[in-house]
Amino acid sequence: MGYSEVLCHICGVSFNINRFRTINEPRSATLGDDPNEYALEQCAERETCFFFYRNPYDPEPTGDVGPEFAASSSKKFLESVQSIEPDVDGGAWEHIPGPDCANETAYNGNNISVEAMRGCKVLQCLVRKPKDWQPEPDDEPFEISGTLFLSGLSDNMPSRDMSYPEVFPERHGEMHPAAENCMWESEPFQEYAMPFHPTCFEIFKRASIHRYGAIDVECLMQWWKLESDYDDVFDFPRDPAVKMAQEQWWQHNQGDEYLVANPCFVPGLESILSSSQVLEKADKDYSRLTPTAILPKTTPMDPFSRLPPEIRLSILSLLDFKDVANLRLTSRIFLQLPKSLFHQLIISNTPWLYEAWSNLPLSFWAATTPAELELERNLEVPRMPRPTTSVTSLDLAKTDWFHLQTEISRNWQKLLGLQNRRRIWKDCEEILDRVDSYRKLGKIEPRPTVDINSRKARAWQDG
Repeated sequence: MGYSEVLCHICGVSFNINRFRTINEPRSATLGDDPNEYALEQCAERETCFFFYRNPYDPEPTGDVGPEFAASSSKKFLESVQSIEPDVDGGAWEHIPGPDCANETAYNGNNISVEAMRGCKVLQCLVRKPKDWQPEPDDEPFEISGTLFLSGLSDNMPSRDMSYPEVFPERHGEMHPAAENCMWESEPFQEYAMPFHPTCFEIFKRASIHRYGAIDVECLMQWWKLESDYDDVFDFPRDPAVKMAQEQWWQHNQGDEYLVANPCFVPGLESILSSSQVLEKADKDYSRLTPTAILPKTTPMDPFSRLPPEIRLSILSLLDFKDVANLRLTSRIFLQLPKSLFHQLIISNTPWLYEAWSNLPLSFWAATTPAELELERNLEVPRMPRPTTSVTSLDLAKTDWFHLQTEISRNWQKLLGLQNRRRIWKDCEEILDRVDSYRKLGKIEPRPTVDINSRKARAWQDG
């Protein structure tokens, strides 16, 4: 078979992600086992890239490379790149990319920070319970009540022709879950485990709550069973950037860095959420952000001025945020609108901004890494409930929703994690659409009756 990658089954992205550090970052900012292995021929003509020689016998520097040192060491290399032979001493040339480097073996650190990529290599699996399964103190509610449990974590996904990943901690006796996207005929369905990023699983939970009023994990595994052959898996309608990157080895395409940005912990988002909070002395019912390019006064020709307020709000509820913003620029009738309207628009048009309607905390697994868990390996840590991470819950009455949406739109290009969250949410909605279709055909078990409206209302009120 040769090298063949197992991908996140929720979002379709590889776990084997590489990152080239920038010239001003420490070596720990480089991600991947060996992201420099194929860098030479792709960057031979790039005058802005540096290649820093790492002699295995030299002591490891404690600081950054430094532009002056990197420039002097790279100049000699670039002049003779075509004649470079493998180093007999076991050393290596480390690739330090320039701002315009488009090397496909790793993402350019100039385009995405290591903070934004946190967790992009972390994998976890859904595993079917064996008959002798017993609950443990750190189980999530769906694990106790359902037929599935979560494995530990790993940041090393082997090629499918080599082995299964080794995870830690060894939850419920599972150390090597049979992580796969396709179910091959040689093994029964019960033997397979569904791999995903823990952060993607958190997005799926919220998409499930948004649609059903509750977290439905069982349907995720049942859908996988129904669409588990090779064609089903790779015909799933992923984002075009994902399709382009899904080669034998993951292609780290320039401009698509958002695919590996953490969707739950987004640098820059918290400051936007905080800036959208309404001061006590401000009008809590209306947005404080006033459009500047508006007509000086209502004109007799304004058709909206003749409509009752209830009809105007009803019309606005059918539009998206951009259309409403444009109306505010053309008619003074829409200058002052209740914040509740903009909240409704966010819920309907950007449900992936779950801070607007849910206070569900993030699981422990989405907030940690295998490296951090390694501290437990040599310690006799008693098994106990794992801490969760609270999310910012926006209060309906204390949030300027128009300001929030405006700031997100203004900073959208910088919010790579939010771009990725929107993409993953779309994949989750597609999964749930297929679940609903299979339920109508009787191929997936129906969910228990859930009062969706009361659950959502409570979530929005709490949030």
